[in-house]
Amino acid sequence: MKINNIIKPLVKNICSLNVFFMLLPINVFATQEKTSTIINTDPMSGSYLFQLILGLIIVLICIVALAWFAKRMNRLQSSTGSMLKIIGGLSMGSRERVILLQVGSEQLLIGVSPGRINKLHVLETPLEDEGVNSEKTFATSLSEKLSTVLAENK
Repeated sequence: MKINNIIKPLVKNICSLNVFFMLLPINVFATQEKTSTIINTDPMSGSYLFQLILGLIIVLICIVALAWFAKRMNRLQSSTGSMLKIIGGLSMGSRERVILLQVGSEQLLIGVSPGRINKLHVLETPLEDEGVNSEKTFATSLSEKLSTVLAENK
């Protein structure tokens, strides 16, 4: 329902813009007789600059509207209760990270580096997600869990 509320006004606005753009060149085809004199128009005249700036503004508005729409659609897709969720992450270097993923009911600890993704460990007892305010405690619990896993593997 929310998508229809967003798409209907957008389609209506795009259709009205199409009608507007289709009506613009009518004056070009409205000449009744062919004149032999060439009208010399200055490319820096006021009307030409106005058309140029108006066209630029319309293009920029379309780009911003499409970017907003794409961002909005991506947000709707990611919030649809997916089974895969990133619980937290920890930077291990300039381009390496350790990420804790929730996949269904189990949690995976994975290492991410340029060109590689490795499964480091599957947690037997999942960590609780305590919210955004507990990010610091989560980082310490993740680092403690990581150190115990690395100590067990040695």
